Amino acid sequence: MTSPFPHRYGTELRWVSGRLAVLSSPQAPPIDGGPPPEFDGPAGRWSPEALLLSAAELCLMTTFLAVAEHAGLAVADYQSRSEGVLDRTVDGPAFTRVVLRVRLSVYADDAEKARTLMEKAKKRCIVSRTLRIPPELEVEVVPA
Repeated sequence: MTSPFPHRYGTELRWVSGRLAVLSSPQAPPIDGGPPPEFDGPAGRWSPEALLLSAAELCLMTTFLAVAEHAGLAVADYQSRSEGVLDRTVDGPAFTRVVLRVRLSVYADDAEKARTLMEKAKKRCIVSRTLRIPPELEVEVVPA
């Protein structure tokens, strides 16, 4: 059961040096952040671009699992990969495409139900609904 709305979330960023920072939240361990190598950042740190894609993936997964649980769908495995295309636009650099590739493992008889519930989860995912360019969704359902 969810807590009463509105929900409030917070994170903190602490600048380290150059364009590097440490990101934190009261509910999670800190992570090192900075620009990606494509913008002259060092390897080994989370970039805003990677965090955005991860947020879309995690939101879809948690929403799908909640919808699946409510519908009585047994999920044996869930994996996903994301791909974002950052390009020049009239407003400046922006993601012009986001693809979430999900691989689900469910009983063979539940494959169509899984696809239907994934589309429902995509529509309900808070992060996807908030993005200017909604993620495209590609789902692979495999037998458990």
